[in-house]
Amino acid sequence: MTIASALDRSVAATVPREVLVVTGPEAAVYLHGQISAEVEAMEVGQSALSFLLEPRGRIEALFAISRTGPETYVADIEPGFGEAMSASLERFKLRTRADFSLHEWQMHAVRGPRAEGESAVGVSSTGPSGAPEHVVRPAHWPLASGHDLLVDSGSEAVALADGAEQLSADEFEALRMVYGLPAMGTEIQPGDIPNETGLVERAASFTKGCYRGQELVERIDSRTGGRRTVCRLRSPVPLSAGDELRDGGGATVATVLSTATLNDLTVGFARSRSDAGDVALTASGDQVELAGVF
Repeated sequence: MTIASALDRSVAATVPREVLVVTGPEAAVYLHGQISAEVEAMEVGQSALSFLLEPRGRIEALFAISRTGPETYVADIEPGFGEAMSASLERFKLRTRADFSLHEWQMHAVRGPRAEGESAVGVSSTGPSGAPEHVVRPAHWPLASGHDLLVDSGSEAVALADGAEQLSADEFEALRMVYGLPAMGTEIQPGDIPNETGLVERAASFTKGCYRGQELVERIDSRTGGRRTVCRLRSPVPLSAGDELRDGGGATVATVLSTATLNDLTVGFARSRSDAGDVALTASGDQVELAGVF
């Protein structure tokens, strides 16, 4: 079952983003051993989703990482998580020629049909120091094409897609719940199990060498996968984070994580049992549609 139809119009929004720039001759090797993405295989101009995990395998961060130069990488994440991500990565950087700098940037996001041709742009220009001045990367939304332009918060306003409908942050958040990814701090929290996010196949490599926290990811995947998973929801009645959804027998099968209103429907994400079906019930018996992240 698919909750979302194709996004049939071009939209644009500006939201804050925290950016960690990693530079140095050993940046690739170091990051490859620390995060779940296949860093060493990335070409300049490529971007990927990745987890940063605790040594025991629990999530510290989910973010996008882009290679902007031979020795430069840019990791961007929701506000409030950049400092912890930077501190965690620097904690294990012993005698490694890699430098870290954390910034507060703006993300100018474009989604929809007119963004499709630019969704594989990759990355960026660089300043005199070799550090990126801005980054253009794919949106990584599974159900809508698009790209994101990341720029310093002090930069002048930039032109987005011509003719795109300008959205508020709340309107863009509602579209994210229908077409996009679970987000740090909203649907994904530090300490969560990566295999229960619905994103492990996209954000973790199963062919690279060892990285921090890999053992838990591999062990759960080699069994039956996570016992729970993050999924999308669509409801004809209002729901709130924390609401429980049940099966026909009254057993709880999902808990609502986030919601927004779009076209008179409640959309959002829930954490459901992996064996739950594609329909659950509210306490009053209304049907709620559930679907995987991808």
